[in-house]
Amino acid sequence: MYIVVALLILNLLVIIHEAGHFWAARLCGIEVVEYAIGFGPLLFQHTTKRNTKISLRLLPVGGFCAFFDEEEGKDPRAFNNQAVWKRFVTTLAGPVMNFVAAFLAVILYLSAFGLNVSVSRVASTELNAASAGLLAGDRIIAVNGIKTETPVEISTEITNCAGEIVTLTVQRSGDTNDITITPFYDEAAERWRVGFTFAQERQRVSLLQSIPFSFQYNAESATLIVKTLKGLITKGQGVDEVTGPVGTVYAISEITRQGGLDIIFELLAIISVNLGIMNLLPIPGLDGSRLLFLLVEAIRKKPISPEIEGRIHMAGYALLIGLMLILTYKDIFQIMTGSLFK
Repeated sequence: MYIVVALLILNLLVIIHEAGHFWAARLCGIEVVEYAIGFGPLLFQHTTKRNTKISLRLLPVGGFCAFFDEEEGKDPRAFNNQAVWKRFVTTLAGPVMNFVAAFLAVILYLSAFGLNVSVSRVASTELNAASAGLLAGDRIIAVNGIKTETPVEISTEITNCAGEIVTLTVQRSGDTNDITITPFYDEAAERWRVGFTFAQERQRVSLLQSIPFSFQYNAESATLIVKTLKGLITKGQGVDEVTGPVGTVYAISEITRQGGLDIIFELLAIISVNLGIMNLLPIPGLDGSRLLFLLVEAIRKKPISPEIEGRIHMAGYALLIGLMLILTYKDIFQIMTGSLFK
């Protein structure tokens, strides 16, 4: 069940990526020959009015978007006969769609399900607070007579007392009570505390609030991914933790097994950002390499020889396939021996 969920997540993100290429090509007047979900033998195919084949193939491990191309001639529908900027936009649209998908995934989750946020209700008490009479479930509404509504306000007022006796006004079973507690200084937290933890409640986030949160969340994810890649390339950090398709699916299935919808949406966002960044790397065969060739063409005012570019991309594909086979063997071996991610 969870393996199926993992495959659906990965394929959804690849479909979104290829959809970016598809719609950008349509807008730029580039003819799309085939938009395929999966690889391998054909299972189903539908030809649209614009003569594009929408295909479903046997192996659920990705997909592709094939453009009309020709080595000779000036057919305006062909990819290689389009202006550089149109080819650049069409190529870039795939990774961009992954970033858009990550952005929307976080917004959708926040708007539909919300976040766990701390509230001014007591979740648990330590000896100091329990001895004074504070109970789990009490809702703190004031500190030393000063009305408080959020955990930050409560903590600030307690800290400002600098060790002096604190009077907490709490609501309990419909009644309001005052509880006096002597704070203690927490060396680890570097602040005055009275000894309790705040409860958490799930609260839905408005659309206006979720937009900046999604930007920040995905920006932090992208920064971490880039930092990790830099450490891997320059210092070899984490090379033993690199996984292939099998390890990725296994990891996603294990994570979804332990979590709920929040985990799935988080995975959607993180993997989508990861896919977008990886495709922008200047590795032969990936979008980043094609974008680099287009930039060179724009600067030189003429394209690089199609034969040379084709050989470079084919070499890149061969290396990527070889790497995937090695990583797949490594993943299967580690799964069988129980050493994956340990």
